[in-house]
Amino acid sequence: MARHLPQNDAGASDPAPVPALSPAGGAGRSNRPDGPDGSDGPNGSDGAPVRWLVSARYDMVFFIGSCVITWLFLGLYHLLGHVGLAPDGASVLITYFVFTALFDHPHIFQTFSRTHGDDAEFRRHRRTHTWGLAALIAAGFVISAAGWSPQLIVFAAIFGQWHIMRQHWGFIRIYKRRNDDLARWDNLVDGAVFYLGMAAFFLYDYTGNPRETVIYGALKAPFPNLPDLLVDAVWYGFCVALAIYAARQLWRVRRGRRLNTPKLLFMTAALSTHGLVFFFTATPFLVAEALETAYHNVQYQGFIAHYQKRRFAVRGLAGRWLLWAMVYGAIVGVIEIVALYWPSCSWLFVPFAMIVIYHYYVDGKIWRMSTAPELAQALGASRSSKPLRA
Repeated sequence: MARHLPQNDAGASDPAPVPALSPAGGAGRSNRPDGPDGSDGPNGSDGAPVRWLVSARYDMVFFIGSCVITWLFLGLYHLLGHVGLAPDGASVLITYFVFTALFDHPHIFQTFSRTHGDDAEFRRHRRTHTWGLAALIAAGFVISAAGWSPQLIVFAAIFGQWHIMRQHWGFIRIYKRRNDDLARWDNLVDGAVFYLGMAAFFLYDYTGNPRETVIYGALKAPFPNLPDLLVDAVWYGFCVALAIYAARQLWRVRRGRRLNTPKLLFMTAALSTHGLVFFFTATPFLVAEALETAYHNVQYQGFIAHYQKRRFAVRGLAGRWLLWAMVYGAIVGVIEIVALYWPSCSWLFVPFAMIVIYHYYVDGKIWRMSTAPELAQALGASRSSKPLRA
C-alpha cells in the first residue's frame, strides 16, 4: 500500500472530533435532519442540540448498536457446541477464527492508513513507524526464542484491555465536549463510574485463576490471581459511584438541564458489554477475547472510515482500505490458527503479534488533535474550546 496518498487540506465543516467512539442519540432519532455538525436538532428543556460524532444513524450503527456483536459471538460459540463440536476444541477455534480474520486483524491493518498512509503523521513519528516497528518485530522473535511467549500473551492481554478502555474514554470525552457537558462535578462522576466499572469487571476476571490459564491446547499463560479484597473494594467503589451518578442525572432533570444522551448510551453499551464478558459469562480464553474485542473492532472501523473520507480527497479510498484490510485479516487469521493448532509453526505469527502491540501503542499517539492540526482541520474541532478537567 503506497504511503503517499493525496491529502485533503481543504478543511471540513464541523462534523466530528477524533479517536474514539460514541453513542447514538436519545430516545430515538429526531424528525429533523442531521445538522451540518452532526447534531440532531434541539433536545431537552434547554433547547441545545444533541451532537454526534458523525450523525445519529451512523453513530448508533457503528459506535453503540455494534455492541450486539458481542452477543452474536457468544451465540456462535454456544451454537457450535450444540451441534456437537468440542467446547474446548473446534468450537473455540472456529469462533476465534471468525473474530480474528473478519474483525480483529482487519481493524489492526486500518491503523496503517493513519501511520503510513498519512504523510503528515508519518513525518511526525517517522522513527516509530519505521525503525521502531522493525525493532518491535525483531524483539518478538527474541522473546519467542527465549520461551517467553506466555508472558508476552499476558502483557498483550492487559495492554489490549487498557487500549480498549482508553478508546472508550476518548469517545466519552468527545461527546462531553461536543455537548458542553464539562461541569467539574460531571467530569468527576463520569470518570469514576467509567473507570471503576471497567476495572471492577476486568479485575473480577482475575480472581480464582489457576496457576496457568489455558490459551489453547498445550499453550498456557501465567495470568495473575488477584486477592478478593482488592477486587471487592473496586466493586463496591463502583456501586457507590453508580448510585451517585444516578442521583446526579436525576438532579439535572429536576433542575431542567438536559441529559447528555449520547454519552449515557455509549457508557451503557461499553460497561454492559464489559460486564457480560468478564462478570456474567465463563468462556475459554480465546472466546472471551473475541467477546471483549469485537465491539471495539467495529467501532474502530466506523471511525477510521469517517477519517479516511474526510482526510483524503480520493473517491472510494475508504472502500479500498476496507477491502485490503479484510484480505490482510483473512491471511493473518489463517496464520494465527495454524500457529495455535501446530505449535511448531508459532514463529509464523510472531510479526503479526508484534504489529498488534504496535497498534496498541501508536493508537494512543496518532489521534491527538492537540498535536495533529491536520486532524482538527479534516475532522472538525470539538464544539467547546473549554478544557476537559478530569
